[in-house]
This record gives sequence, structure tokens and C-alpha cells, in this order.
Amino acid sequence: MCVTNTYKGTSLGKELLQIRKGCENSLCPATGDQSFSLSMPKYNFAASVQCCNRDNCNTEPPQFLNVQPNGLKCYSCDTTSSSCSTKVQCKGMEDRCFKANVTYEQTTLLSGCMSANKCSDPPGKTMFAPDAKITCCGTNLCNSASSITKTITCLLLGFLVFSFF
Repeated sequence: MCVTNTYKGTSLGKELLQIRKGCENSLCPATGDQSFSLSMPKYNFAASVQCCNRDNCNTEPPQFLNVQPNGLKCYSCDTTSSSCSTKVQCKGMEDRCFKANVTYEQTTLLSGCMSANKCSDPPGKTMFAPDAKITCCGTNLCNSASSITKTITCLLLGFLVFSFF
């Protein structure tokens, strides 16, 4: 698979910029636009990824994604204090709030804004650790711990009511 990829972001205050053309399978599960974006307080990036499967099909000039605020706000966790009350402004194509349980040496809760196409990545293919468990929602501040608890409580109550009839 051929790819044209532009990557722009910040990590711990340092700006990152990458432009790449070549062959790539991990970014290209299918042909077409595979772009994605993610925002958390100390990390954010936007990757424009165009995939094609013909010889020399990636001759178009690289494009950078829109990273302007889009109105959606999500909670994000501070991994140093375990507090998940920081609000982050989503940008560009970030149309979902997310939570991800990521395990490296210990389990860490990550949260923030993400593009919808990354919410449906299969296990082992996420942008986080291979065993990351990601949940996404699409309204302002919907990824708080209490909103997930409320959703589970409503589902359980619905199941109990349904099981009695």
C-alpha cells in the first residue's frame, strides 16, 4: 500500500512535524482517507493519511489537517495525579470524547478528544497499547467517570425491568 502522511503535533511542549511518502501497511488498513487526530492536555496530533494501492499513486502534495477548535469539549486525565477533571478543547476532526485503559507496567486511564475512526480500531490495532480498552462518546464532557457509571446503571435498570416482563 502506498501512503502520503503528514503528522503535526505537540508532545510535552515540543512541536513535531513529519511529512512522509512511501509504503506502509500499519497506517493503511484500506485505501482512501485514513486520517486521524487526538488531543490531551500534554499531547496532541493530527495525521493526514492518504492510502492507495497502485504504482506511484501517492504523487499528490501532502495536506495538513484542520486543527481549529470545533466546539466539542472532553474531560482528560492528569496521569500524575489521577485526576480526570481537566477539560480539553477538541480540534478539527476530533468528534468523539474517549477513555482508554492502557497497561504498560501499570494500568493508566487516558482520556481526551479523538476522531471517530480510531474509536473502532480492533483490539491490538489501537494507537495505544495492544490491550487498550477504548470507549468513545460524542457529546460535550460525556467521558467523565460519573457519566460512564450512569450509563451502566441505566443499562442494568433497563435489563432488570425488561426481565420482569
